[in-house]
Amino acid sequence: MTPAAWYEGRTSLDLMRGPDWAWIGLRSVDGLNRLHSDLLVALDGLFVELRWAGIRRVALSGAGWMAARGHHFSAGADLHEVGALDPVSAEPFARRGQRVMGHLLWPGWRTLTLISGVAMGGGCDLALHGQERWAVGADPTTGKGGLRLAHPAAKHGILTGFGGTMRLPELLGREGADRLFRRFETWGAAEALAAGAIHRVLDREAVGGGVLDWLEPNARPR
Repeated sequence: MTPAAWYEGRTSLDLMRGPDWAWIGLRSVDGLNRLHSDLLVALDGLFVELRWAGIRRVALSGAGWMAARGHHFSAGADLHEVGALDPVSAEPFARRGQRVMGHLLWPGWRTLTLISGVAMGGGCDLALHGQERWAVGADPTTGKGGLRLAHPAAKHGILTGFGGTMRLPELLGREGADRLFRRFETWGAAEALAAGAIHRVLDREAVGGGVLDWLEPNARPR
């Protein structure tokens, strides 16, 4: 099954669909998959479409993992766009992000975020709103390409308002949330697993089959 382009922009969306499942991939030229306003609007629209279509399982990842091998999940909100916000424009920008996060937590379906490489700021928010959260391990040969989960924007006085300040304490408790928001820690897969931020770490070669097994739990032979 080959993914198809669903939306083209500075960060684009690829889509692979089955009878009652969908796998969404983030794709950009630089591979950092920044969360621009237009992407948030597109993601909101896609989630609405999938909900009305009766989709029951949704996976979200970097698009590369849908075909072969991916890299980063998301470097977060576009800081040029964030820097241009004022008190009037900041609210609708934050609400666009909150709508996307809310879709991931909708109880009418199951969602999985496959987190790899960089997942920072708003990208960290997006990653941790998955109802299930898996990380991709580092390259076993080089040790490179592993998870870098962080929320460093507060160093610069920035919070995207996408809901991370609510979601992180729910998942990690106050101590875990403080480690990301106040101490500015960067977690690899082992630290994220120990803290409860993720449920599972996949070998890189097992990503495609692992996600499809999750999307089609009763359809694929074991």
